[in-house]
Amino acid sequence: MHDANWPAAPRTYLPRITQRNPNDSIEATMDAAAHGVLKSLFPDFDFAPALNAATAQIPSWVNPALISGGKADGEKIATLMIAERSGDEPAFSPAYTLDGVPGAWRPTGPANALDPNLGRLKPFAMTSGTQFRPPLPAGFTSYDQLLRSPQYAAQVNEVKMLGSGSGTTPTTRTGEQTQVAHFWANDVDGTYKPPGQLLDITATISKMKGLKQSENAELFGLVSMALADASIVAWDAKYATPIDLWRPQSAVREAATDDNAATTADPQWVPLSKDRAGTPFSPPFPAYISGHATFAGAWAGVMQRWFGHNLTFTARTEDPYATVRERTFTSFAAAAEEDARSRVYLGVHYQWDADGGLESGFDLGEFVYITRRDQ
Repeated sequence: MHDANWPAAPRTYLPRITQRNPNDSIEATMDAAAHGVLKSLFPDFDFAPALNAATAQIPSWVNPALISGGKADGEKIATLMIAERSGDEPAFSPAYTLDGVPGAWRPTGPANALDPNLGRLKPFAMTSGTQFRPPLPAGFTSYDQLLRSPQYAAQVNEVKMLGSGSGTTPTTRTGEQTQVAHFWANDVDGTYKPPGQLLDITATISKMKGLKQSENAELFGLVSMALADASIVAWDAKYATPIDLWRPQSAVREAATDDNAATTADPQWVPLSKDRAGTPFSPPFPAYISGHATFAGAWAGVMQRWFGHNLTFTARTEDPYATVRERTFTSFAAAAEEDARSRVYLGVHYQWDADGGLESGFDLGEFVYITRRDQ
């Protein structure tokens, strides 16, 4: 849809279709481009009713031939996009070998490692999947060094107290922090998940600011490219570096194996995070860095370049455990930082996961905006 908006969009992701009639309906072009890609990605869904509803919104005075021309242009763009991403499949291979030592990620439930090769996905805007890779936690390059350090003990003990769902460790989490934890979670099936929540906030702000269709195509294109590349950055850091860090659930329960006198095991400890059945769980992939934080930083990086750093807006949540459904922020950075910190309150991340994800995400968002809009 971003590319279909050309020539309004300064830069396109794909080579421009220069043969198109400049009078063709851009609305029809964007509708057909979206429809073609969605059919390819989700063949079991019928998107025809949505396409028909969108086409019906094109003003009646537009020449039908220009609508047909726009549709043909959009179908070409969809075909080009599908072809451009035809080599993506290996990145979704489930093959993964556990490191099998203290400190290394291991399953905390029935699910195996999720998308361990996603960091190898071809980027949308980045020059490589490692371009925004963060430093390793506290700069340590081995599990032994990391686990024996005072920095590690401080990280574990903080989330042990703030993120506890039950066990022999009572939580020091406040009511407000619990609200923050659930507001940003959206991990369970049936919710729009973290990127979806950020796109929903983007839509809220777009409506508030009265953006035009062409502006929306560009804004959502930039945000979506940043979010897509953020997943590559986060999963590269999780799986493709010397430390695939275990979740707090493993760190607290198995603290007797970390050779660190400043940590104490609680074999019954579980995070606040729960699935729809009420069973505590940790997401099935390594902790460092936080995907939520990386997504949030990338989103904020684009949004604050577009709208300015300080903007008051209200965000919503779909998480089933959220008792507060809306929260108001005065800047994109504040929302991103709260999103990142929420993972500590939920008991599924350490603070350095949040910090590393935010830094990489902010840098990525800036890069996407500058290279795809400013240049």
